[in-house]
Amino acid sequence: MPGDAKSGVGWHLMSSEVRAFLAVRLPREVTTSLARLIDQAVGRRIDGIRPVKPENMHLTIRFFGNVDAPRVEPLIAAIRQSARSIRPFTLSLGGVGAYPNVRNARVFCVELHDGLAPLQDTRRRIDDALARVAFERDPREFRPHVTIARIRDRASRADRRKATDSLFSVKFDSSSPIPVQRICLMRSVLLPSGAEYSTLAEIPLGGTHGGA
Repeated sequence: MPGDAKSGVGWHLMSSEVRAFLAVRLPREVTTSLARLIDQAVGRRIDGIRPVKPENMHLTIRFFGNVDAPRVEPLIAAIRQSARSIRPFTLSLGGVGAYPNVRNARVFCVELHDGLAPLQDTRRRIDDALARVAFERDPREFRPHVTIARIRDRASRADRRKATDSLFSVKFDSSSPIPVQRICLMRSVLLPSGAEYSTLAEIPLGGTHGGA
């Protein structure tokens, strides 16, 4: 059994380290819409493009990398304590983006339209709480987005350009709101077929109940 999503117990029996990240899970109607977007744009017609499975789509708040197993429970406790002071909020998606840039895309994503300020405040509060339990702050700029596809190294420049042009030309309905009432500490296991995610802990924000 991989672990208890509420308590985070059990994963330490499997590994001395846990590759972890903190994320907002997306409603099914949103992930379905995003999957439809990437399928309409590239589908299987462009070599080297690997769409993200709908069930794996998420919005990362902070990536921790490999965390020593004994530190995961203190990590969950610090996030849980901080989350009590964070009020639920709502996000909405915006336009399509590409990282690191459109001309040399390695990742296709959808960026945020509304909700950026409360999301950034959530990250700041959690970073402050984690610093108090000896987790280093993430020095990287926070650029929230939902990854919808990755481009393999073997993809040609022509295929990259074709995929980019196709994706940016597809109309995307981003009107579905994303209510954020809880955040999730996730475990990532890297497999030849891609990353496999499981939930270590569901942490409700202040003013919500259950899931903890």
